[in-house]
Amino acid sequence: GCRTLVVDEEIPPDNVKRFDWAILWEFVRPQLLALIGAIILAFGAAALNIQIPLMLGDLVNVVARHMREQAGHYMRDIKAPAMKLLGLYGLQGLLTSGYIILLSRVGERVAADMRTTLFTSLLRQDVAFFDANKTGQLVNRLTSDIQEFKSSFKLVISQGLRSATQTVGCFVSLYVISPKLTGLTVVVLPCLVGAGALFGSFLRKLSRKAQEQVAKATGVADEALGNVRTVRAFAMEDRELEMYAAEVQKSAVMNETLGTGISVFQGLSNIVLNCIVLGTIFAGGSLMARNDMSPGDLMSFLIASQTVQRWECAKSLNLHLILHII
Repeated sequence: GCRTLVVDEEIPPDNVKRFDWAILWEFVRPQLLALIGAIILAFGAAALNIQIPLMLGDLVNVVARHMREQAGHYMRDIKAPAMKLLGLYGLQGLLTSGYIILLSRVGERVAADMRTTLFTSLLRQDVAFFDANKTGQLVNRLTSDIQEFKSSFKLVISQGLRSATQTVGCFVSLYVISPKLTGLTVVVLPCLVGAGALFGSFLRKLSRKAQEQVAKATGVADEALGNVRTVRAFAMEDRELEMYAAEVQKSAVMNETLGTGISVFQGLSNIVLNCIVLGTIFAGGSLMARNDMSPGDLMSFLIASQTVQRWECAKSLNLHLILHII
């Protein structure tokens, strides 16, 4: 049978256990075929995302040529790249839908197995275990914690695969389009990713503390409601209310701080990304003036570089906020 998800003694808050990948494998193994299918479809969707900027560049080149030369038949020339682009959009949509469906199936079945195994383990614990652990915290493990893990599991796989594939593929495309602009991007992007990683690490700590505070407030409420007769007998309603309100207020402050941090991160990311776009247009325009680059190539470079930058920024924030549970 699956190894237990519950320990026999209460773990101090500062002693966070490391995630056991062997336990996760026991739950994922029955869904391995569906997971492999989702991975293949995700790689396919990411590969198509690499081709789309190049096709958009071809479209722009057709438009620019007709604006400059006023020769040829516009609809005839633009039909082929437009139809290819529509085909790529349709196929990308199908692949994206397919891997999301498969990942949803895997996530739901893994979460169901986890809940069943965890509940089985709880039922087999000694009475002393329930004396050391509050019922509200145990129920949170069955509900909210596994729900968060399920959502994070699907998001990490989907974003991780797409981010890795598109980052590598887009860098190759960028180098093919313009080695000079790619050199500038390679200099700037690591600085952006490094700053995002540091900020994301800070937000991860805030997220963990906020989650622990929510569990603490839930424990206070569970203890009061579970011993309501004793509370009534000693007229301790006001005291329990004060204790619960204090814990809830701490939780609200922590979550507000976390929200502020996320908003600052997103705002700074938008500013930096827009500045990179401006710099790319400035440098690309200089190359176009020397006939070293076509308008379509500049368009393709902008879209491909934005794809890399968006994924790297999202990875710096989302994965640092998500992976604290594993």
